[in-house]
Amino acid sequence: MGSRLPADCLREIFEFLHDDTKSLHSFLLINRLWCETTVPILWRNTRNWLSNSHFNDKSTQILFTTLLSCLPEDSKKLLSDNGIIIPPPTAQPPLFEYAAFCRRLYYNDICYIVEVAIGDRQLGNSRNLYGKHLIKQEMFRMFLTRCSTIDFLDISDRNVPDLPLPYFAGAETSLSHLCELRCNMEIPPSIFYRMAQICRNIESLFIGYYPFDNDGLATLIEVQKRLKNFECQSQIRYTETLEDKPPYVNIASALATCSNTLTNLTFGGDLICIPSSTIAEIVNLQVLKLDFNHFNRNLNEEILESLEFTAFPNLKMLKMGGILAPLIMLGRLIRRTRNNLESISLHGWSKPDPKPIGTFNRVVAQYAPKLKYLTTCLDNPLDGDLLFEMLGNLCHEKFSKLRIAGKWTFTPKGLKKFFEKRKKKKRSFSLYICDCYDEVDSCIEITKSHNQVIERYKAEGILKNYKIEYDFTGDF
Repeated sequence: MGSRLPADCLREIFEFLHDDTKSLHSFLLINRLWCETTVPILWRNTRNWLSNSHFNDKSTQILFTTLLSCLPEDSKKLLSDNGIIIPPPTAQPPLFEYAAFCRRLYYNDICYIVEVAIGDRQLGNSRNLYGKHLIKQEMFRMFLTRCSTIDFLDISDRNVPDLPLPYFAGAETSLSHLCELRCNMEIPPSIFYRMAQICRNIESLFIGYYPFDNDGLATLIEVQKRLKNFECQSQIRYTETLEDKPPYVNIASALATCSNTLTNLTFGGDLICIPSSTIAEIVNLQVLKLDFNHFNRNLNEEILESLEFTAFPNLKMLKMGGILAPLIMLGRLIRRTRNNLESISLHGWSKPDPKPIGTFNRVVAQYAPKLKYLTTCLDNPLDGDLLFEMLGNLCHEKFSKLRIAGKWTFTPKGLKKFFEKRKKKKRSFSLYICDCYDEVDSCIEITKSHNQVIERYKAEGILKNYKIEYDFTGDF
């Protein structure tokens, strides 16, 4: 009989598959040891539960039944006293205390499970909403009571959560180690005030949806000891204008108190939520991402203009989407990064003057010697053969990937010369061609002759990966 891997070895293997829910579900059926090892990984993230479920699908109903069976007896009695008997009581208790394994809790996932499983059936119409509310209330109470640690909490849904989770019994323990929070500005300040009493170790904070300053959220930010990542994606309603929304004074003031720990800033949507002067105060900034799409104003350009005299000596990643700032302005920012940039990703729309392109390339070459990743997207036709000639002469050992987006033109001969240079240096390469900017015509023409060159060097192992992409977010 063959030897059996111990549980700790299986756990190490399964951890590599934590996002592969299809495989994890199949592991549950192998034997008891595999099941006991897989369940904690599969139930760690509420998003995993729904990955194989569909609206009104039987699997969602089974998931709902499982969660109800895990409820404590006082919760079951509360539901029963209010006429909610779903499903009927069973003699067999659940095999595991599933709720105790949860570490990443999405508020909307639990609401979705209840809505799909209950729908408009089984509860009287007059008390349908009340019944759903009670079920969600008792489920969240179960999670907050039985989970020793919740690392991640998402309450960012457009609809303001109707349950004050941080006030539930057990929240002081389960939320005390919260590392990542996703929320929105329309949540009542009192919820954030309560979280400020419990959560002091948040490292990543995401704010979404409509722009309202929120003193409760500002207070929560102020008490953080190790806030590193801050992201805000703001939207305005159709009846509003940018001028209607002043910057978040309280949020900006709170961020300034975290200036020594913050390293990553991301802003996007319709407007910048804080004054640019606050960004300038983040002395240890390593990652700056700007992605504004408002066509009436180039907010990316306005922000860079306001930071014209700010140095970012520790900046390693610059990522810009939406309406790109002019290349000359981006070049000046790169000059102020003290040669530490490792990644430059430009993936928006622009109508650049061809003249600054050469200047921009020289600035990148001179002031970003540690560059590992570069993505540029420009609308004017560019000489791809010249690009490949320049890249072929590049000696940087870590340069191994290239994504081309925009109206580049290159010949099979120019591509072959590039691969031959890589072959002499004995360095494999990955090439990605982004073809998602023109719905009618291809931006980059790949002919039969191009494909012959590509297939040859794939066979020789020089071209490691090759892909034509039809969707692009600026990242590999």
